[in-house]
Amino acid sequence: MAPRILLIGGNPKHFHAAKAAGLEVVYCQFPAEFRPEYGPLVVGALLADYTDWATFGPLAEAAHRTWGFTTVVSLTEPGLDPAGRVRDLLGLAGPSYEVSHRFTDKYVMRRCLAEAASPDVPAIGAEAMTDRESLTAFGARYGYPFIVKPGAGTASFGVHRVDSAADVSAVHEAISSRRDVSDHPFLGQYDLDEYVMEEYIDGTLYSAEAFSFAGRHTVLAITEAVTLPGTVVHAGHAIPARLSAAEVAAVERMIPAFLDALGYADGPSHTEFKFSPRGPVVIESQNRIGGALINEMVREVHGVDMHELTMKWPHGTVTPVLQAPPAEGAAASWLAVAQPGEILEIAGVDSVSADPATVAIDLGGAAPGDVVRSLDGSWDGLGHVAVRAAGTTAAIEYSRARVADIKVRTRAVED
Repeated sequence: MAPRILLIGGNPKHFHAAKAAGLEVVYCQFPAEFRPEYGPLVVGALLADYTDWATFGPLAEAAHRTWGFTTVVSLTEPGLDPAGRVRDLLGLAGPSYEVSHRFTDKYVMRRCLAEAASPDVPAIGAEAMTDRESLTAFGARYGYPFIVKPGAGTASFGVHRVDSAADVSAVHEAISSRRDVSDHPFLGQYDLDEYVMEEYIDGTLYSAEAFSFAGRHTVLAITEAVTLPGTVVHAGHAIPARLSAAEVAAVERMIPAFLDALGYADGPSHTEFKFSPRGPVVIESQNRIGGALINEMVREVHGVDMHELTMKWPHGTVTPVLQAPPAEGAAASWLAVAQPGEILEIAGVDSVSADPATVAIDLGGAAPGDVVRSLDGSWDGLGHVAVRAAGTTAAIEYSRARVADIKVRTRAVED
């Protein structure tokens, strides 16, 4: 019998990666997100809120008795901590809840880095936000601007930049209002009760796409993000990042030290950072593969499939990648957006898909009748288009052009 895994969350890409690795899948998903076409791809399914441990824990135990999975995998942000809890409960190998939570709770991550005091991972000022006065005190202590963001979450959702003391009241009010909002899909998967304040690091955002093999960490690629002016929305992602050899070397020192500080030994990681006078500074990190078609671009440029590594490494069916293969060409993805409202028509996808330069298209299943939200974060985009080109700059420009060829017609929705 083929080895079985419990896959928490995720999408058909993850099913196919598991099947290509010779695995059978027991799938856990929110009931509203399970599709009938998933049925033939799995040997069993748990339809439950896997972020509710009181409910999910007993179900995971029962599923283990019934289907006998030996590995737990999650490649979606809200599934990472539950995956750790299941491993702890059943005594399975892989990152524990404690280790996973060092990634998913941004304040816990900051405390770990401060305690590690590694010269290769510069620490920055960070404190938990408690009330309006804590914002004022943080600005007085560390200066302006500074960042306030949810302790949990992803996709730039709920991130605020406080530029001066005059902004404190408005930011505090925005955070308080967000806690009372219940209709955003993001809020069904993440707890936005806790916020963390951090020193602001200026400059371009990058991310290191890495994989850890029994404590040996390999940076497989470095991605450069393109942020929309005046926002925190990362619309573009490009590989390889336009960095000097010295900057790449600094990142390759920083990432292993960072992952060691968090006690992470096995699996993929996606670590965002910026360069400062102190060296590369971690902004945040996830113990999963990055979104925005990053895996598809790493595979295109460096020839390494992180989905394949994630599925095969726990079963000993793949050898460690000790050094990233050199980049061959470049790739970039760009966020597809539309005017808020109900989608009436999506045109141009077929022609973009037929372009030989197109690496992948993922519009998240968007279709007529769906409602487009205002662009508060990349979560509110429709998805991404990734293309290849000879160089990084050309790839960024062409990804923007190809996304512009996809026309999404909407109509306003009355409140």
